[in-house]
Amino acid sequence: MQRCKALRQFALKLWFLIDRVLLFVYHIRALRADGTSVISFRVRRYKGPTKVLKDGCEVRSGDQIMELHLNNEWFRRRRRLDIKPSQSVREIMDCSSRDLRFLAGQMAAGVFGDIAALHGVTLLHMGARRLGFEVGELPDNLWNRGARFYMARLMEAYHLRGREVARVRQKPWELKEVWLSKSALLNRYGQKHT
Repeated sequence: MQRCKALRQFALKLWFLIDRVLLFVYHIRALRADGTSVISFRVRRYKGPTKVLKDGCEVRSGDQIMELHLNNEWFRRRRRLDIKPSQSVREIMDCSSRDLRFLAGQMAAGVFGDIAALHGVTLLHMGARRLGFEVGELPDNLWNRGARFYMARLMEAYHLRGREVARVRQKPWELKEVWLSKSALLNRYGQKHT
């Protein structure tokens, strides 16, 4: 039992290290400089086939997109504060809405240049849909299976309920992509709507 616990602690520390290395390699940073945002991001060029979003926005290969990530340090701090898990979903949604309003203000001011859309790959697609994102399927390939495994372990490591979050689920996590055009972001979260 003690050996299993030690192995688990080692695995979690290794996961934290892998996460930090990936953040550095891919230049992913928190939306707010003080680290209080639940959203992290990186700006990159889109390399896929033309994607037509529901509002008519066309994202073409070579367009700049903002790739969204969860700020795992935000979750880690909340976990140390021992916030009640029942409050975590509401808090995550509230903080995400606040961050999207902040991002809309930054985009309206031209801080990030000419971004066509926001994009992410997530296990938390139901929450993203409530925030206004379009949710789409991803192909069932080795890369996406690996990404799902990685993200599920991150949820276990960082989520406020830790290991319990994996046991609560009846079926495996589904990895989906989410999109939100710049105009949809500004319409929903722009200054006139705050």
